[in-house]
Parts: sequence; structure tokens; C-alpha cells
Amino acid sequence: MLKFSVQKNDISEIIATTAKAAATKSVINSLEGVYFSLRGNYLTITGYDLEIGIKSVIEVKGESDGEFVLNSRLICDIIRKMPNGEITFTENENLKIDLTSGDVQYSIMGISSEEYPLIPELSRGDSFEIAEPLLKSMIGQTLYAVAVIDTKPVLMGSKFEIKDNMLSVASVDGIRIAVRTESLLHEEFDFVVPAKTLSEILRLLSDDEKKIATISVDRNQCIFSIDKYTIFSRLLEGEFFDYSKIISTKHDIEAIINVRELTECVDRTLLLISDKFRSPVDLTFTENNLRVFCETAIGKVDQQIKVDFTGREFGVSFNSKYLIDALRNTECDKVKFCFVTNGMPSLKILPMEGESFVFIVSPVRRR
Repeated sequence: MLKFSVQKNDISEIIATTAKAAATKSVINSLEGVYFSLRGNYLTITGYDLEIGIKSVIEVKGESDGEFVLNSRLICDIIRKMPNGEITFTENENLKIDLTSGDVQYSIMGISSEEYPLIPELSRGDSFEIAEPLLKSMIGQTLYAVAVIDTKPVLMGSKFEIKDNMLSVASVDGIRIAVRTESLLHEEFDFVVPAKTLSEILRLLSDDEKKIATISVDRNQCIFSIDKYTIFSRLLEGEFFDYSKIISTKHDIEAIINVRELTECVDRTLLLISDKFRSPVDLTFTENNLRVFCETAIGKVDQQIKVDFTGREFGVSFNSKYLIDALRNTECDKVKFCFVTNGMPSLKILPMEGESFVFIVSPVRRR
């Protein structure tokens, strides 16, 4: 019968994090829980819904080895409301689990671990290391453009690709493309990670340059090793959209934009837009000037900002949310707005130097 003691501060965050991978509803009852396995003084805590798994191993005061599963929502709530200090977990007969801290004791029913599935282990495959802040930036700058409708399931994730000693992370939803690229010495290969997995990974990555994440891939699954956590995920299969030709298209119009100023302008248009009253934001470029205009049945807003632009007057319209998503993920003070006017004009957003990121936003037809 399992028994161990651990400080609340040492286990509360880990339980809350691993519980994010537990199933909210499943025909397999144990998948709705968090799995505890004690061997000596080392406790393994796991959440797993057959698509994503999060595991962590911590040191505790172990008295008796064993394993059980506790409902994820319930154990998170109990740990959060326990007093600070040491908590003792004791397994009794008939899967009754006692949790004791000071004068507080909970007795709850556990779930048999016999049905809990084994998390896949990688037997072979490719792996590489990357600094946590860099991986955080690459995922964070591209996740917004992942498709949310499963007309093509493989687009509901981001594609990681190593080619010509460059690592790229790309997301495509049919209207937007976001690609982030950095140098990485490694053999060529690619894989697509679901957006749900990447969202959880993003929360775990730190800004500490000294911390290194390891990514391992084997056939249809991958493992991200991040600090004290191991994240397991199935990979998405299918043919990813070939975005290379679009992002490499030469542009014929260019403007230098202050990101904060344009973001504020576009953000103001959102006050006039709703599911009932929809309208694009109209951008009109003239000599060193950009007019930002939006009108719906609620009202209209007309704004002007200075930009670095020369050439004939040029107008284009965008979905406000799509444009502001791209602007907020540039992580830059200024960017280049590049337009291809052959046919319906498309917007390419680039940093001032190089092409560490490329964002594409498709316009809407002007009224």
C-alpha cells in the first residue's frame, strides 16, 4: 500500500501542471485522473489523455511503494486548499486514499491504475537540443496562425522542419501563414506537433538562457524534455501545406510600420466589430502616411499615422483580428509591410533586418 510525505510547495504546481494533460471526459475512467507511482523516494506523477501526456518525477519521503490514480479536478482542488506544510498520502484498502496535513484530513476514493495506459517510449529516432527561450519565441510567434477547424487535421498543428541547417516552425490556417526560422546544425527531418501540445509546452518554457530543452521524435510521436517535465505527444500526420513559394514571392510595395502605433489603431476598430456587425479595417497608404479606417452599423473610426512609404496611393483591407494577431507576435518595434500586387494583394510582414520570421495575412475584398 503506497505511502509517502511531501511538502505542499513541492507537489502543488506539479499536480496542477500534469493534470492539464488528463482527459476531461473518457470511457476509460483512469484517464480522467492523475497517475501516482512511488518507487523508493521518487514519485512519478503523470497526466495522459492518449494524445498528450505530461510527466514529472520528484523526490519525497517514501515509506511504501505503490501506484494509484486520483481524479484530476478533485486532487488539484484538495491540494490547493490544504494548509502549507507537509502532506502525507496513504493508500488504504479498497483504494481509499487519505491525505493528511496538520489537523486536516481528506479521505477520497482512488481509481485503479490497472487500466491506466502506458505512455509510449521512443525506441529510436531523431533528437536535438535548443535553448528554452529560443524555443519559446519560435512557438509563441507562430502558434496564433494554427488552423482551428479540422477540414485538414494536419494544419491543426505547427510544422517543425530542419533543412539546410535551419530549424523552422510554421503554422498555416488558410488565411494566415507564420514562419519562424533559426540556425540549427542537424540532419534534415520534419514533424507536425498539435497546437494543444504546443500551448502546454509554451507555458512550461522559461526565459532562462541556461536552460536547454530536448526534442525527440520517433515515427508518430515526440517527447519534449523541459526542466522537470517530460511532455509526450502524438504527431499529426498528412501532407502539410507547401508555404515556401508564397513566403519567397518577391514584393513590389514596401512600407516601414511602427508596430505599437498600428496595433493601437487596429485595436480601436475592434470596438465597432462584433459577430452581428462585421467589417474589415481599411488601410490606405499615401506619401509617408497611413489611414486606418473602419465603419460598421455601430459607428466608424478614422485614424492617421506616419509611416515610411513612397509611391502611388495604395489601399488594402484586412480582418482586424487577423492583422492584430500578426502585429502582436512580431516582437519588434518596427517591421516591414511588403505587398505583392499581382492579383489580389497579400501582406508579408518581415523584421527590419533578415527574415527570422515571415508572417503572411490574406486581405479581404474592399467595399
